[in-house]
Amino acid sequence: MPELYDITYSREECIAAVRGYYQFLTTLYLKESVILEPPEGGWPSITPNAIQQLGKTDEVASLLRYLPYIRSNRCGDGPQTFPFSDFANWEEICASLNKGRLHPEGIKICSEEDNVPPHVIGLTSECNGDIQHDPDAPCERVWDDPYEYAPMEAEWRAEGAYWAIPDFFEILKDQFRRLLFVPINTLIVKDVYNSQYGDSAGIIEFLQGIYREHGWPDLEHYNKLECLKAIRKGLMEKYPGHVDSNEDLNE
Repeated sequence: MPELYDITYSREECIAAVRGYYQFLTTLYLKESVILEPPEGGWPSITPNAIQQLGKTDEVASLLRYLPYIRSNRCGDGPQTFPFSDFANWEEICASLNKGRLHPEGIKICSEEDNVPPHVIGLTSECNGDIQHDPDAPCERVWDDPYEYAPMEAEWRAEGAYWAIPDFFEILKDQFRRLLFVPINTLIVKDVYNSQYGDSAGIIEFLQGIYREHGWPDLEHYNKLECLKAIRKGLMEKYPGHVDSNEDLNE
């Protein structure tokens, strides 16, 4: 693995890596119709002014302006592109920001934590940590500060793995090829690393078996639609709580 100082940034390389990752997911479970490609000239809502409200640089705006995104449903949720997370639709976010429907700080809370440099942007968006003590009463989000405790240990807590952007997406693809990341339909992805599935014990192994029976990861033999139909049928019989009755498997 290259050292961090050996890795250089390329906007075109980053865009190609994201697009290639989305296209890879369409071979396994993702609908091609949910991928939104930017128009010529880029997404008009993603302007330097919009991105500057988030405290980010013009280069961040230039990157986000030409990235493909994943279409959200009416509730604002999109298909998961890896376990427990969605890729942020920055075109949609910036459009809402420009119209005053979203506040910059609220956006940043959902896309990044702690002090993130202006030249760095989160590609995923997820708000965790809601604590609601009464469904009819106001709730307040509580955020943990990882640097608030044990400051003498801050250095090792801040250390983490890093990869060049194309390598990172290849690692994610490999998790799907090996069925360590396992889609249960066109919208939701589970993984082998989280064993807390309650009454769904064995569901990962069950799904892995169906994917392998249908040829995955050999794309010459794998039939996505037939496999997803078999998964739905199997889930209805063994794990009906994981069946989305409103899901349309067709593109």
